[in-house]
Amino acid sequence: MEILELIRFVEIANAKTLQSAATNLHTTPGALSKSLKKLESSLGILLFDRVGKQLVLNENGKRLLPEAIKILDIKNNVKAMLTPTSPVFNCRISAPAILQYRWIGIIGATARDIQIEYETDFELTALEKVKKGVVDIALTTQLIQPHLNEDLEMVTIGELTLNLAVGKTHPLAGKRSVTSAELVNYPFAVPNTSPFCGELRGLSCDGWSNSSLKREAKWIVNDYAALCELVKYGLAVAYLPDYMIEAWQLIQLEVASNLNNDTEQVCLIYRQHAPAWIKALAEEVKPFS
Repeated sequence: MEILELIRFVEIANAKTLQSAATNLHTTPGALSKSLKKLESSLGILLFDRVGKQLVLNENGKRLLPEAIKILDIKNNVKAMLTPTSPVFNCRISAPAILQYRWIGIIGATARDIQIEYETDFELTALEKVKKGVVDIALTTQLIQPHLNEDLEMVTIGELTLNLAVGKTHPLAGKRSVTSAELVNYPFAVPNTSPFCGELRGLSCDGWSNSSLKREAKWIVNDYAALCELVKYGLAVAYLPDYMIEAWQLIQLEVASNLNNDTEQVCLIYRQHAPAWIKALAEEVKPFS
């Protein structure tokens, strides 16, 4: 069993076809087929089942995949430690767009000698990509914690707080503090799909949890940039992350009645055997958040 065979095995497992894996690895399907047969021969087992045109991991392959990823992580860590000159590392990060909006700049400011590739995925997909070795880091909220396993580490790097916001020309902009009776007179812009998990959860998926405060949802918008435009032009009220309110220069409202602002911890998740520079990056991001 050789390192190259494990690299190719992991890519085939994630790509599910030899053609796609070959394209990603800049080689040929024939070369990958030979590597796979050699790996299976050395182990004395088959690792995939053929389902139509796809190669799907069987039980043997499912057991091998996390162990192969550990070996490759350790290999990369050793290589990084023993390289005589400072290499330029490549880091793959998967995160929901709403979290990238804030933390892409923070991570970029602290990532020295690191080339970062971002993939936009909802939290569970981002986490699965870390588990399968497709990406190095998942940027998520702490709500994903129940889905972690013993091979993963989570580092809290900051938090986001949801607040009511309006544009500078909105009738409520000059009040700053409003009552629930006043709030009900003005329409909201809301998503109906969670920006974190991607599930269709209805008009409370923006974090609005106070059922006693009624609101009119006039605009259903899942693109937060478009949603913020409606708020910026004074057309809508919205419940937004604090950093988006600041970035779009919106006015934060306080509500006289009990509206508990929802605060979520934001985390980086990576594999325990990830190279030391990935763990160092996670620690360096914390003071900037």
